[in-house]
Amino acid sequence: MKLIELYQKKIYPNLQYLFTKFDSVKYRNYVVSLPENFASDISQKYQKVMRICEGEYEYEYFNFCYLNNVLSLVIFCLRSGFLPSIEINHSKSSQIQWTWYFEQPFHIEPTIPCQEEICPRRSASFQPHFEDIYNPEMIKLWGKIYNQCMCFNTSTYSYIQEEYRSLISPYKRVLGIICRGTDYTSLHPPGHPVQPSVQEVISYCQEHMKNTPYDAIYLATEERKIRDAFAAAFPGKILENKRKYYDDIYYSDNSIQYIKDVHFQRENDDYLSGLEYLSSITLLSRCTSLVGGNCTGTMAAVFLNSGRYEHVHIFDYGLYPFKE
Repeated sequence: MKLIELYQKKIYPNLQYLFTKFDSVKYRNYVVSLPENFASDISQKYQKVMRICEGEYEYEYFNFCYLNNVLSLVIFCLRSGFLPSIEINHSKSSQIQWTWYFEQPFHIEPTIPCQEEICPRRSASFQPHFEDIYNPEMIKLWGKIYNQCMCFNTSTYSYIQEEYRSLISPYKRVLGIICRGTDYTSLHPPGHPVQPSVQEVISYCQEHMKNTPYDAIYLATEERKIRDAFAAAFPGKILENKRKYYDDIYYSDNSIQYIKDVHFQRENDDYLSGLEYLSSITLLSRCTSLVGGNCTGTMAAVFLNSGRYEHVHIFDYGLYPFKE
């Protein structure tokens, strides 16, 4: 069969999918075998270092696609017998650096000579999938990875703790809500989960709260108009972290397709936008319950929470279709 026929019959993509699924099993089994607190133990045992210098995409700013890509490569390195050193964008100081927000997940003793290699992959077969947040086993598995490998640096930890102290901790029971807008609901990215409408989320929360009381609602969204809709539906209940809303610019500039291209007039904007987003999702993971659409932010909150939510409702409307 000629190559063009393989492509037209979609045989190669199907074979690639099967290979990826098969290859991911060994990494999943490896993570299952690791103890809950594996980071310090591995740091003492491994004597080789693998430098992660490239990711799957050209990352310019922080999002959870970047984080998931990095964590999947971390597991690849560990399974290969190496301590990972995350160095993506080291030559591009203006673009996202792991150390903006995190410590290296494993301690590498600088005074001891060790073997070093460059990670041969930009992505790994074992990585989070949108359907994982409906699977308790995968939530536990990725929760283990997130909580061991996503180590906040001092400034990030202090920022998040202060927001938690001022926003969440004064209340005993907080309903967390995540509601996406802007490029997600405008562009319908193929292969990504269909998002519920704002009114659907509000209606579900109103019904849920008839029998389950909450002292406050923490809302994670990038749109001011979504915040305003929830504030009108739940007056005096809405908590929001310090952030810039994207729809002020996104819908007024026709040249902007993605929120990554929205920039605010402030010093260190890319760093601060990432910090606000990271804090928002971390606070979401610390709420009593969670309601919202499925997206990478939702995945991160569910994994960080590791099954401790009292109630979870993630709308499942399938995926946006690929265009022919």
